[in-house]
Amino acid sequence: MIRLSRRESILAIVTMALGLTAITWWASQSRWARWVELGQTKEALLQRRQLAERLVRRRAEVEAQLDQLLRALPRYPADRDVTADLLKLIETTAAEHGLILTRREPERERAAGELYEVAINCNWEGSLEALTRFLYAVQSRGAVLDVRQLTVTSPKGTSSKLSGSFTVVGAYTRAKAPAKPATAAPTNRAPSRAASVSQENSHS
Repeated sequence: MIRLSRRESILAIVTMALGLTAITWWASQSRWARWVELGQTKEALLQRRQLAERLVRRRAEVEAQLDQLLRALPRYPADRDVTADLLKLIETTAAEHGLILTRREPERERAAGELYEVAINCNWEGSLEALTRFLYAVQSRGAVLDVRQLTVTSPKGTSSKLSGSFTVVGAYTRAKAPAKPATAAPTNRAPSRAASVSQENSHS
């Protein structure tokens, strides 16, 4: 049997107490971190729920605004290529305000429900005044045209001449394609065998 001195017994008791304290602290810290995480998750879910409820309450208002926006956009036939019309509109608007377009590269048409849009990537040259007038003219067209990703650079030694690039997005709607007429069932059918036999008996 091992006998411990009083000093060793006290050290053993202190060591065990420290160990139990460390384990208790670690467990409490883990539980506290879990509580904090659950609280944050609950708060995030509550915010999402409140946002969803606000959107539901404003559904009628949003749908009315969307319907008004769609009515304000130009409407094209279902099978018409709109890219040429948008290119002409952008080129005319730029020329009217002294902005030179050195590149015009349209992207493919994209559809989102009843709304259609075509993005046209352009490089431009001109003065700050010409650029400002062009942007104002585009903005004045409402939702029909929208300028995105605008860049402006100033060549060295030239303060009045600027260049850069931008993307103009043209929005519009399309008329629904006419429904294809249903194919009529053929009316000229060959007489059945029973009818043929009946006709032959009547003639005989």
